[in-house]
Amino acid sequence: MDARGLISSLWKPRRNRKGWLRLAFDPLIRLVNLFELLSTTVEPLTQETITDLVPGFPESPLARARAFERAKASLREIGIPLRTVSLPGRSQVGYRIEVQDIQFELDLTRTEWAALEAALGCAVFVGQYGRHFETRLGLLYRQAAPIVWEMGELVHLHPDLGRAIAESRRLRFVYRGLERDIFPFGVLMRWGHAYLVADERGQQKSFRTDRMEPPFMVGQIDEYPRPADLRSALPEHPWLLEVDEKVEVTLVGSRAQLELLGARVAVETDGDPTVDGGSLTTGTVEVSNVGALISDLLMEAHPVVPIEPLAVRQRFMRQVEAVLHSLETDLRVGAPEVIDPIPLSPARSRKTRTLEDRFRAVQGLLSYLRVNGGSATIASLAEASGLVPTEVVELLESASLAGLPPYSPDVLLDVIVDEELDLVEVSIDSGLSRTQRIDVVEAMTVLATLEAVTSIMDGEVSELQSASEKLRLAIRQQLLRSGEVINSDNPPEVVALLRRAIAEPECVEFDYVDAEGRVSVRHVFAVSLFVLAGRWYLFGLSDGSGRHFRLDRMRQVRLLAFDSCQDESEIRKARRSLDRLDPLGLRSSGTPTRLQLRAEQLATLEALTMGVFDHDGDAFVVYSFREEWLERLLLALGPGTSGVFGAGLLAAVRARGESLLTLLTGLTGNLESGC
Repeated sequence: MDARGLISSLWKPRRNRKGWLRLAFDPLIRLVNLFELLSTTVEPLTQETITDLVPGFPESPLARARAFERAKASLREIGIPLRTVSLPGRSQVGYRIEVQDIQFELDLTRTEWAALEAALGCAVFVGQYGRHFETRLGLLYRQAAPIVWEMGELVHLHPDLGRAIAESRRLRFVYRGLERDIFPFGVLMRWGHAYLVADERGQQKSFRTDRMEPPFMVGQIDEYPRPADLRSALPEHPWLLEVDEKVEVTLVGSRAQLELLGARVAVETDGDPTVDGGSLTTGTVEVSNVGALISDLLMEAHPVVPIEPLAVRQRFMRQVEAVLHSLETDLRVGAPEVIDPIPLSPARSRKTRTLEDRFRAVQGLLSYLRVNGGSATIASLAEASGLVPTEVVELLESASLAGLPPYSPDVLLDVIVDEELDLVEVSIDSGLSRTQRIDVVEAMTVLATLEAVTSIMDGEVSELQSASEKLRLAIRQQLLRSGEVINSDNPPEVVALLRRAIAEPECVEFDYVDAEGRVSVRHVFAVSLFVLAGRWYLFGLSDGSGRHFRLDRMRQVRLLAFDSCQDESEIRKARRSLDRLDPLGLRSSGTPTRLQLRAEQLATLEALTMGVFDHDGDAFVVYSFREEWLERLLLALGPGTSGVFGAGLLAAVRARGESLLTLLTGLTGNLESGC
């Protein structure tokens, strides 16, 4: 034993009063010690033995039993399976954690770890359990990423759905009020949502996973011929989802607006009608989801209305008329309520951090240290984890206090935190720092993310490819199969060019068609790419400030020399300003508005806000940069929306709705007169 180990072994049991109190009463230390004991014991241990060996359990037998039950529940909540074994010859049970239940080895090089971390760092995982599997893999949250890929819907898959895919089992559930009995093939990411592709009575079907109602009944193992391409299960546009009978709709609007909507535009003539001084023309689109079409048309900045067939035109007019009527009932005039944006920061307040959160944070920090050779700066750990430096120090100091009697170096978590040198060193062989097993849903999420990110890397990163193969192999050994997960929101060709501009770095120039159909030339320093609700965006510096640009509205993208671009300090500021969880900055900069909605309006709200809204009790909070956008949203949501709004906003909603009805009435008169 070296001098350092001797000092540690002598010092551990002889701490001052403050140290002993912390050791005795901090539930985190007790949970770490419980994990270490149960993951290293050869034989199952009884509750009595465990509570005797692990410091910090109460003296009272009843209180001790309750504390042990809470600790067991915490381990299971974290995702650590605790095996219960009947002990021979006694009416007692023993407990232990099997290493093979919680770990699989990823034999990755340091460069492969870095590539894997960078790739998974490109994804935004939302929800209560969104980032836990990253921690178990030894990968921590990173605030800045050149590409942000949204995979929020995927991590919300029901575990029984993941199990049915992994084990090739039939699945029963309720969907749109009907019981469905299907064989699942895999999951398809499209338009910001996850869809299950399955066989139902010999037909290939798709089901939006967030609309599948539990309970899920996992049936017998079965095998069906898998489709050659899951992409064929969904149409190219949400208007073509099979909700209504397919129909060809004739639209009237400006040529630029119709082209952005993907309509087949007719040739303009001198006799075409005009509105607001601009010429209108006609175009056609095929639709089998009329509700989605009408909502999208009402969100357009300039009027675009359906004139044929009659049923679609009447449905459009009824929705506008119903919203105008609601101005007298549900949409009330008043002083808009002041609402504080609901924060989405990954670093939760220390006061609200649960025991399970703290355990996962320690697990993630130790895993990160192991992957990075046993040492890292406090600043880098804080940046990677999303914690503040004081929390990093507190958690690692708590870990350094953990240990089991007789407190010899082989059972200590040897963690040294030097705040003066901004350095953390760790020398441990603990299950806490090892790569943890992930479940089938997490496996699908990881593989989908790697697939999505790798598809836009142009095969440039060999380390990422080799790391992905090793991860896939480890997952295949753990699970029967992880299912096929495809993100078919294929990025446009300019993504590769923009990635190069971000990496070099360089500036880009392009023609941009804004929401009102106007075309202008933009010069931008490219900071980041991100996907939100299946739509690609570029975030960059333009005219000295951060701006967002939709890639589907960019034309003729070309690189420019960096010299003619932006100031270095502004570039650094822009990179720090991008929040992965809210890349459009709606929550931080937009104006929050509270709405009351009916249940059937939620799908429309998701589509029109790209999922950027929050729940506040029985209401929803949306965020807007411009009041004009909120006007259009109230029309597009249709009747059933209620709330308190400013008089000016409601007057603008009325004016917009009446102008649409006037336009449609005039166009209808022309049709009926044969003009």
